[in-house]
Amino acid sequence: MSDIAEVEAIVSSKGQVTLPAAMRAKLGITAGSHIHFELRGNEMVIKPEVPVSAYRGMLKGYDLGEIEPDKEPDREF
Repeated sequence: MSDIAEVEAIVSSKGQVTLPAAMRAKLGITAGSHIHFELRGNEMVIKPEVPVSAYRGMLKGYDLGEIEPDKEPDREF
């Protein structure tokens, strides 16, 4: 794969920029994705929002010991 660490784009009169396809693919950005903009000095960082589903199971196998909350009792309907 070619190096996509740096590419150039042109800002439209409406302030819009097209994100390069290779970068969108690498970061999993698709139509409707939410992204965040962050200023770091004179640089702008664009980060995709990570869906909550990406965190599913990340603590599996860890002993949560005392920090695991008690299970809520079943409710009757």
